[in-house]
Amino acid sequence: MKRKAGFPMRKLFLALAAVAALAVAGPAGAAVKTVSIYGYGFNSNSVTITQGDTVTWVNKDNADHQVLDSKGAFVSTILKPKQTFSFTFKASGTYSYKDELYPKHTGKIVVKGLPPTLTFAVSAPIVTYGTQATLSGVISTHAAGESVTIYYQPYPQPNLIERATVLTAPGGTFSFIIEPQVLTSYEAAWKGAFATPTTVQVVPKLTLGRYDGWVIHAAGGRSFAGRAVQFQRLNALTGQWVTLKKVLLNSKSSARVIYALPIGTNHLRVTMSVNQAGAGFLGAISPTVTWHQT
Repeated sequence: MKRKAGFPMRKLFLALAAVAALAVAGPAGAAVKTVSIYGYGFNSNSVTITQGDTVTWVNKDNADHQVLDSKGAFVSTILKPKQTFSFTFKASGTYSYKDELYPKHTGKIVVKGLPPTLTFAVSAPIVTYGTQATLSGVISTHAAGESVTIYYQPYPQPNLIERATVLTAPGGTFSFIIEPQVLTSYEAAWKGAFATPTTVQVVPKLTLGRYDGWVIHAAGGRSFAGRAVQFQRLNALTGQWVTLKKVLLNSKSSARVIYALPIGTNHLRVTMSVNQAGAGFLGAISPTVTWHQT
């Protein structure tokens, strides 16, 4: 049988450069399928794989062969007996190819797209009531203009509630600013795929100010009436916080403390335990206030 000449040298170099750029290692867990080349042709005329998988052609004939995609997506060097050629398919579609040295020997690779997936995370897993955090993620196709639905489930709601729909930016990224009022779980969905949920815990906002005594206030997504807080002072000698007074918050989630502080510099704060904060909240500590008592 008369053999056909292979690619012209210049075209072969260009095609091989394309292979070097495209045939990179597939994602973790990608499969490798083998196609054997014999004198009669390829052992499998059609192979179905998933995007990111690799196909390896093995020359099991005693003669030379060369694998060439009909659209130039890949081309092997001339394969001598026992030599192999591998290509990783990074785009879905149908790839028809032939043996350049025996054009009647043809085959086809059907590449199925990866199932949709998306990543999802929050910038801060714990926030103080009244502050914001950012939900963000990336869809697997990295395409812009795709709709991603954001769901939320504030404590103690039993089910997810649709919060918003956002469009992906270039690169498939998306983000959404939140300001949770209480312990809240969030989830994102795209084309039927759901991301791993993320949860944001909320700390009540405690403040300590001075107005005819010390004024304490707790803010959260609920009333803290009847809850106990502790008015504390830092002991400069031991470095420990000492509770000066324990008070209950009124119907406005506030309290006033009258306490005779020692002369000099006092570092003060207010704390609320997780038990007093109640379900859906973490314990809280106010910012430290420095007071110079004269």
